[in-house]
Amino acid sequence: MSDGRDLSRGWALALALLLAACAPSPQEQARRSIESGQAVAEIQAFFDARAQGLPLGQCAAVLTGISPVEISQRTAQLDTVRALVEAGLMEEVPGAPAGEVRLAPTAKAAHWFRQRTRNPALPPSIELCYARRKITRAWLVGEDGKTLNFAYRLEGAPAWTGDPRMRAAFPFLEPALSQEMVATGIAPWRDGRWYLDLADEGITLPGQDEGFYACPDGRERPDPGCGD
Repeated sequence: MSDGRDLSRGWALALALLLAACAPSPQEQARRSIESGQAVAEIQAFFDARAQGLPLGQCAAVLTGISPVEISQRTAQLDTVRALVEAGLMEEVPGAPAGEVRLAPTAKAAHWFRQRTRNPALPPSIELCYARRKITRAWLVGEDGKTLNFAYRLEGAPAWTGDPRMRAAFPFLEPALSQEMVATGIAPWRDGRWYLDLADEGITLPGQDEGFYACPDGRERPDPGCGD
């Protein structure tokens, strides 16, 4: 009986070693994921999940980036702030300290805003969501043969992103919504999946801020009030 059990265990071990020898390498698994479209689907699902149920998951900080938004009366007169108000996205609300203005999303625009509490000890952040990230392609890079680059476009932008006042105030909107962008070298293949946990939600544009700030970088003619 003992010899039979030993023989069975021997065959099982031999079979396991044979299967392991025949299993594709991590590099081959990564390549197959790319060629089958699995990689693009995984990346898309990752960013859709980060959208937290919102139809638009590409979001950027608004003004101070902290909720509630409280700014000086002088800052409230900047053309960037006026653009947000005149486009119907934000409005002045009661409760500001003396000498300041408190702004909040308007009722009709509330579904484009997102508040997040990253640290319970700090006030929640406030972001304005302006598009959805659509993954367009993915490819392998690097000497290890299992690191991912991917490209994407921002689509589904609401009409207010094309408002001339918003385009003039926040110049990042034009390239962000018209160009294909690339995320490089941030997603290695590990344990049978793409490790996307460090993938950045933001976008990088040369010389420009992705954000609805009072005085953003990248403007050809910034409001004179930003220079003081």
